[in-house]
Amino acid sequence: MTTNSDGVPSYYYEAPNSLLSMDSSIYNGLLAIGCLATVSLIFTTSLLSFITWRMIDWKSHYVSAVGRNQSVVLIYQLILADFLQSLGFLISFHWVAERQIIGPNATCFTQGWLIQMGDVASAFFVLSIAIHTTYQVVMSRSLSYKTFTCCILGIWGLAVLLTSLAPIVGGRYVFQRAGVWCWISSGNEGLRLSLHYIWIFIVEFGSIIVYAVGFYYLFRFRHSDSIQIPGSSIEALRKARTAMLAYALVYTVLSLPLAAGRMASMSNNELSDEYYLFAGALFTSSGWVDTILYTLTRRALLSDELNVYGRQPRPNTTNATTYGNDAGFQRQSSTDSILAKNGFGSIGGIKMERTVKVELDDLESSGTSQRGVQEYYATAEAFKP
Repeated sequence: MTTNSDGVPSYYYEAPNSLLSMDSSIYNGLLAIGCLATVSLIFTTSLLSFITWRMIDWKSHYVSAVGRNQSVVLIYQLILADFLQSLGFLISFHWVAERQIIGPNATCFTQGWLIQMGDVASAFFVLSIAIHTTYQVVMSRSLSYKTFTCCILGIWGLAVLLTSLAPIVGGRYVFQRAGVWCWISSGNEGLRLSLHYIWIFIVEFGSIIVYAVGFYYLFRFRHSDSIQIPGSSIEALRKARTAMLAYALVYTVLSLPLAAGRMASMSNNELSDEYYLFAGALFTSSGWVDTILYTLTRRALLSDELNVYGRQPRPNTTNATTYGNDAGFQRQSSTDSILAKNGFGSIGGIKMERTVKVELDDLESSGTSQRGVQEYYATAEAFKP
């Protein structure tokens, strides 16, 4: 067996293990993927920098620490995973410059590692967002900070494990040309299935099931006779549902074509390189799409949280509980704040709150031409554990 100077068998550098000549369609397709990866890289880097800055300098902008907002932290991890994926697809520019895809080598291994790591990590955090959101809806509470931190570390640990198992089980040459970029080679279909495909499909369909449970729970209480949600809150409830489901829908739309194509290839139904180029362009768009999605839902995730109980204290109130900008007031996490507008989100159950304004004429006020008016605000709360 002939080898090169690095001891790699030479047949790896021959067709079909390597792409020795790149036609114009693959060239243009990889160029498009590289450009989209660049856009995703810029978007994710900007968002990660912005959120990191706000986490550090939160006292200048918020009442409570952004780093304690579990929904924002989960999205931060998702954007970080998209960042890694964008780095992997950015290597497409290298293949475009070389007009060939040659591997295994350091460049091919790096691309395969980054794409695998970014794919599984983003999948896990999409599912985590779904589970976390539904948990808050059903249980009306958030995880403790310690438990939440352990879950985050566990997810990253699982993503690193699934990525590391590829070269551990498949050997040092496991990352080779896989169509129009480097990933787990076609000779390791079992690894593709166990380390990637099965997890992607679990996330895509599992997220929908998890959200369906949360929506059913909201729907049940929306139509409950014992708990009435005012008509003005219907729109807020609709926005809450949309914000919860958006990330799962975006991930499914962008990842399903590529996953379906890979599964088809395992069934000996080979698809064209143009199909994989299109699917890859969709998938590498996850970074900039998720960034835009966060921008659009940021008020629901963060601003609403900071203002849900942000009413200024009124004079002459008889409230036993006053919600304002008190230093001791513990603000809720994002989903709690969305649901709190609709009577959900209290710790340990469901709480409805109504404030009534009462005006009384002060007949003993000085002067007969003017009558004083005393204003009182009374708050009534109903709690269902």
